[in-house]
Order: sequence, then structure tokens, then C-alpha cells
Amino acid sequence: MLGTQSSSVVITTEDQVVARLASSTGAIYGYGEYLPPGYLTSPDTSYPVIIHLNGLSEFGTSTTEANLLTVVTKHGALKKIQGSAQGKTYFGQKQVMVFTPRAPTEWLPAELNAFVDFIVANYRVDTTRIYLTGLSFGGYGAWRYAYQYGSRLAALAPMASNIGGPGPTITQLKDVPVWAVHSFADGTSLSAERSWLLGVTKNYGQYAMVTVPEPTAMLTYLFPGASSPTWTSQPGAVATGTAIARMTVLPGGAHDCWTQQYDNYAFWDWLLTQRRASVP
Repeated sequence: MLGTQSSSVVITTEDQVVARLASSTGAIYGYGEYLPPGYLTSPDTSYPVIIHLNGLSEFGTSTTEANLLTVVTKHGALKKIQGSAQGKTYFGQKQVMVFTPRAPTEWLPAELNAFVDFIVANYRVDTTRIYLTGLSFGGYGAWRYAYQYGSRLAALAPMASNIGGPGPTITQLKDVPVWAVHSFADGTSLSAERSWLLGVTKNYGQYAMVTVPEPTAMLTYLFPGASSPTWTSQPGAVATGTAIARMTVLPGGAHDCWTQQYDNYAFWDWLLTQRRASVP
């Protein structure tokens, strides 16, 4: 059933955020959409895609486009595009499409994959550049999706994930760059992020969780991969280098670790630089 969703998408708008109800598109979710300038006049061009998963307070079902637009622009790239000239200019110049779906109650990997299929079928997607990010329950949803379907992604960026990983090696994420973010004393537990990352590093022979002492300032832990399967740390939100996995840890216990990350355009630069060598 998930693979048989029909489509009623008619694309007439670019360079602004629009909301699309599930009832009007045939998609499994309602969603917010941003298409960069030139999309309508470049029929032979394919575009990278950012898919953003919101958290628990954004779950639900919108019955109007106005309500859906309010929900899907609360966080992430659509918030930057909708709320600031700098954000709109940045994502427009990067020529990237952005989609923020709204799930009724939770992020189920098979449903989310059906949504990815829908986007690929109805928009001109560069399938070597599909990026997934999410916050809180959306971070958890992003990890769960990647555990089963991560080979479709060019990069993964979960934040404040509130539930830990299953333990086994996440083979779907081998060679997929990951950047996780978490506050050290967040009540939903830093160990959740560390356990998911362990599933990544097992691909490269590292079977111990990264050790994270309490920081006094923001730190980023870097894991290069098979060439040097050990964690190191650097001050700040480190967006440079070729580490296969990185985790930025903020001091304190604020659950919202994502606003700083999404406000940092170096993060978006990092994300959009990633590309899959091949498409599975």
C-alpha cells in the first residue's frame, strides 16, 4: 500500500515556502515545500534535497494549508527560508529543495521511506544528494530511518535524539557522513546519541562508545573512519574535515540544541557538500 500512493502534485511556485495537504497530493504526509529559483524553467536539472523531521510537539494532522505552514516552518531550513532574507538567499543560491513532512503521531521508517519515494517520483531529485535531519523525536526518527534505509542518504544530521539505538552495526550507514548534536545534561540523555553513533563506528572497527566528559564550552567529537578508528575532539561546531562521524556537545541541559546548529550556515555548507558515490 505504501508504494501505491498516487500523486496530484501540480508545481507552479518556486522560491517560497508552500504547504501541501496529504489530501491534495496523495502523499502519505502533509508537508512543507521549498523549491529554489529556476526550478520551473530548468526542466532538465535535478536538485539536492533536505528532508527535515520535527519533534513531538509538531505531530498531528493539519486540515488547512495555513495551519500546516505554521507547523512546518517552526524549525530547520524552512524556518530560515520563511523567516529571514539571509536564509532565503542562502538556500536559493545553494539550489536545494527542502521538504518538511508532518506525521500524525510518530516517524515510522517504512512510511518515511514511502515519502522519500514520493518526493523522488514527483520532483527532480539528485538521488546522490538526499539529506535527512531531525530534532528530538525527529532526530530519533531520522536515526530509525537510517538504520533501515540509510544507504539512500548522502548525509544524516540527527539532533537531541530522545531514544537510543538498537545496538547492532548500522550497516546502511557505512560511508554515510553523520553529524549528531546533543546537550550534555539534556534529560533525554546524551547516551542515546552515543549509542546510535556506536552503531556507525562498528562499521570501522570501533566497538566502544565515545567518552564525553562534561564540557564547559561547545565541543565536537570527530571519528575519521577506517583510516584512524578513534575519537578526537575540537572546540566549537567543527564543520571542516572528512570525518565520517561527528558529534557536537553543548554544555548544560537544554533540550534545544538544534537552534544554534541550524543558525550556523557552516553546518548547512557541510551538509550540502556531501554526496553519495553511487545510488543503491
